[in-house]
Amino acid sequence: MPKTAQPKFSLRALALAPSSGFRSKVFTVPEWGDVKVMLREPSGEVWVKFREIMNPPEPQEGQEPKKLTLQEEYIRNKKADVVMFIDVLLDEEGNRVFSNEDEDTVSEIYGPVHSRLLSQALNLGMSQEVAEAK
Repeated sequence: MPKTAQPKFSLRALALAPSSGFRSKVFTVPEWGDVKVMLREPSGEVWVKFREIMNPPEPQEGQEPKKLTLQEEYIRNKKADVVMFIDVLLDEEGNRVFSNEDEDTVSEIYGPVHSRLLSQALNLGMSQEVAEAK
């Protein structure tokens, strides 16, 4: 019995596909009318931005580090989350939903649903062993 020919994929094309370097998964968002979104693990560039927001430069010698109020800490954390959320939210075809210029707009509406989606995207970045153990 002859084998069915498997389609030949170009390894180069697969490796160069826009999201080929990231784990991604489609999720249904009940709060948004059961729309499907694709989430991907965060990029290296967004991790750098995230760390810059969360860990501002050290104060100059002789100066004390600034102690943030609870409100300032919340605003800083939300800004870091929004930057990351913009990077990980894609439509079902894998296209970014927001650009970096949308940060202020997303920040105004960022809430628990967005936070849960970000958490799911961060889980995609775990090692396979850790992900399977969950």
